[in-house]
Amino acid sequence: MSVSVLMPVYNTRRAELQVAIESILDQTYKDFEFIIINDGSTNDAEEVILDYKDDRIKYYKNETNLKLISTLNKGIDLCSGKYIARLDSDDYSEPDRLEKQVKVMEELPNVGLTGSFFRRVPENITITTPVRPDIIKLCQRYVNNCVAHSSAMIRKSVLTENNLRYNSYCVHAEDYKLWCDMSYVCDIVVIPETLITVKTNADGVSQSNLAWQRKMVTVIMMENMIRDFPCDKKYLYSVLFKYIEGTAVSDKEFEDMKDFLSKVTQYLQKVMGQYYSSDLIFRSIMSIPLYFVREK
Repeated sequence: MSVSVLMPVYNTRRAELQVAIESILDQTYKDFEFIIINDGSTNDAEEVILDYKDDRIKYYKNETNLKLISTLNKGIDLCSGKYIARLDSDDYSEPDRLEKQVKVMEELPNVGLTGSFFRRVPENITITTPVRPDIIKLCQRYVNNCVAHSSAMIRKSVLTENNLRYNSYCVHAEDYKLWCDMSYVCDIVVIPETLITVKTNADGVSQSNLAWQRKMVTVIMMENMIRDFPCDKKYLYSVLFKYIEGTAVSDKEFEDMKDFLSKVTQYLQKVMGQYYSSDLIFRSIMSIPLYFVREK
């Protein structure tokens, strides 16, 4: 089995779930298994899934709602494919998505993760990211997420050989954390084509937890920067820990952290500026101090 498509489901609306499932069953690439995990849904999701009589579907049901991260990690262990393709149950893939991603993974064995551009609805806008692998790594670690979760195809051996899984602490930023971790052990490729459509729900989990998600992304970004750039690591980790705990930082700690982030920003603008907006780099990194509590 070349590809395992992994899709957790929790109370997804019937019409959206049907579109998601059919977008996988109708793929031009046929050598896949479709791992669907019903995470304790209380609506008619199970009925919708069982309506499909396709041998490629492997259906699992959590008796209780384990939440996304536990369900994804369970799913990784269930996947027998060389590659794991993700899809959220309210998104959908273009028919040639798997075919194009497998081609990249087969041709480039150093690549452990591929994503793509994606369309976001109902706004109907296309989201793009850098496409050069070296720029993707920098952007992924220090600026923003380059791989939409539903666009991801993962080389499973990279996860198993490096003991990588979704981090249970990084709720609502679990994909960003995993992609950052993977960036240290493999290359990441973004295919410059729109291969998925992502549904934005005003009442969705991500939308209703934006503040916490922003906090987790900030923590992950700063951990990466402290790890990778010259600095007093023990000292800056202590400042970051205060942010995690919601403890106020002193004026000196605040200014030292700002100075460090400014140096990182200047470096990234220099090396990435030709391929990525310098203004976006500045706004992404230099907005971090705004989230810190300062001593009065």
